[in-house]
Amino acid sequence: MKTRAWTRWLATMGILVVAAACSGVAEQRPSALAASSTPTEAPTPSEAPTPTEASIPSPTPVPSLPDGEVTPGTYRMSFDEGSLVSNPAFVTLTVPAGWKTPRPAGPPITKGSDASPLTWMDVDVWDIAKVYQDPCHSISIPAVAVSPTVDDLVAALAGQKRHGQIVTPVDVTIDGYHGKQIDLMVPLNVVFAGFSNASTCEGGQYSSWEDPDGGQRYNQGPGQSDLLDMLDVNGRTLVIQRTFFPANTAADRAELQAIVDSIKITP
Repeated sequence: MKTRAWTRWLATMGILVVAAACSGVAEQRPSALAASSTPTEAPTPSEAPTPTEASIPSPTPVPSLPDGEVTPGTYRMSFDEGSLVSNPAFVTLTVPAGWKTPRPAGPPITKGSDASPLTWMDVDVWDIAKVYQDPCHSISIPAVAVSPTVDDLVAALAGQKRHGQIVTPVDVTIDGYHGKQIDLMVPLNVVFAGFSNASTCEGGQYSSWEDPDGGQRYNQGPGQSDLLDMLDVNGRTLVIQRTFFPANTAADRAELQAIVDSIKITP
């Protein structure tokens, strides 16, 4: 959802070699030049020039995610997509083959099927501003603002009405930043648009939270898990989300973990 060329300088010193030779004569005479010249000081080598900023190439910037199929490689993903934040936080992450983005520059990155059985997976990043108290009734019970600490966000999400699901946070560290991880699963008995003519959720959606721009996280089906890593990044809580379904294999989940393990955060 980060070799530089240096100028080289070689100092040279000239050496004066004086040789006298007399061809076919038994007596050898010293060179007049050698006898009369005064020894001179050898030139002092000058210091190597200091490389200038212009001579040091800038590192190649990490590209943003493309639209559609993603070529395997390392890409940049922003927590503040579409916002007016002057210095947005972002991550770089390594994407394997078979992933795509549903819109230009992402996030998220996705893989798998959205047909039954669901094997949809994604990796996304969030700055969560508001949390819905009841994800199945996100119209009549609006989202409430949460303070920008990991513990407060954990408490708000763990306190959602999820039909008896117990949410237990565990410690997590990503790229040196510490926080909490929770697994939010859509209850299997919840029905919403796309899976039945009669939705049990308002508006046919199951919505969990909003970002500062009002963008919602709504789920794709019953049994879907949002595994959230909520990190304290210099006093700001940033969230890395990976999504999967019960039909996803252990290999699928290992692939998700490898992507998260590759993440580097730039606050």
